[in-house]
Amino acid sequence: MSEQPSDIEGLAAVAAASRAGLAAPDAWRAWDPSLALDGHGAPVWDRADTLAGEVQAAARLAHSSGVPLADVVESLVRVERARGDAARRRHAAMAGARASSRVLAWLPAVGIGLGLLVEPRTATVLLATPFGWALLAASALLVWLGRWWMRALVRAAIAAGRVP
Repeated sequence: MSEQPSDIEGLAAVAAASRAGLAAPDAWRAWDPSLALDGHGAPVWDRADTLAGEVQAAARLAHSSGVPLADVVESLVRVERARGDAARRRHAAMAGARASSRVLAWLPAVGIGLGLLVEPRTATVLLATPFGWALLAASALLVWLGRWWMRALVRAAIAAGRVP
């Protein structure tokens, strides 16, 4: 299972149940009535995602230190909401870069098309001479390199922005 809004809502329900005075095991069952707890008060899951590890660490902290479960879980809810917000903002920022990349990739073809509209004899130079073929090959190579470079930049930005 991944970090979805239902997980954040479940954590908020645990915090609210704990704030209302339920004992920790009962508060955890506000998330999932069939949830089993280990000896340290942490939920036992077959999930191995980031949220599961954080929830187990928070539950153990509350159980071993005596910190109110609601405080620990509410902090975790704030962190998860901030992480989701950051992911949405990062996705929106990368959408702009991807759109710019697509526009820039099509500009040479549009330029050639406009050149042909203005002066149709341009096609003769581009298609019937070795110099024209060289120009077309060089432009295709540069467009391909530009798209490759932009994809590498976007991948690097996405990788740098990931929060574990």
